[in-house]
Amino acid sequence: MRDTNGPLPDTAFWRAYGGRFAGLPSWPGFDAFWARLAASGGAWYVFDPAGDAPPAPSPDFAAALAEARACVEQVRSRGFCGAVFADDLETPGFVKVFDPYRMGGVCGGSGERVMPRWIFSRIAPDALPLLPATPARKGLLARLVG
Repeated sequence: MRDTNGPLPDTAFWRAYGGRFAGLPSWPGFDAFWARLAASGGAWYVFDPAGDAPPAPSPDFAAALAEARACVEQVRSRGFCGAVFADDLETPGFVKVFDPYRMGGVCGGSGERVMPRWIFSRIAPDALPLLPATPARKGLLARLVG
């Protein structure tokens, strides 16, 4: 399991992740942005922070975009989007896409870091560290005996 609450690694990718982002609260804004993202061309890394970092840009960026869009659009009936954040809304280079049903306290109110479901990035990602193994708990008899 990846450590989503520990300090983020000090790499170019994670510094960019922690940078300034603009949200897309409206559905018309989401639609316009998504069209720009789809037409952006070039190499994009598609990264799920819960897994391993991809070694190369995605060979099927369009399929990853379609999957992320379908996830976000599950809540299209709501009056707002609020699940997509980009470093630049006109010419994005780093995009965070959250699962709208697993966003929790993205703003930090819960004290737990909520990671995006997808990160689309022009920068090669680095995986989060694995959580350390939890020591086995000894039962009462084992603690008494020794």
